[in-house]
Amino acid sequence: MELGYHVTLVRDATAAFTREMMHAAHELNGPTYAHAILTTREVVEALASTPQ
Repeated sequence: MELGYHVTLVRDATAAFTREMMHAAHELNGPTYAHAILTTREVVEALASTPQ
């Protein structure tokens, strides 16, 4: 993100040691660096709809 890359955090493809840490990753830290926070399904659908 700091180098100008578009960052997508995939919500259901991340892990943490506790629920609280997962909450922090998705709700507190993620929005500071991720352009989008999506599910795997949303990422696959977005990639499938992208013209080649």
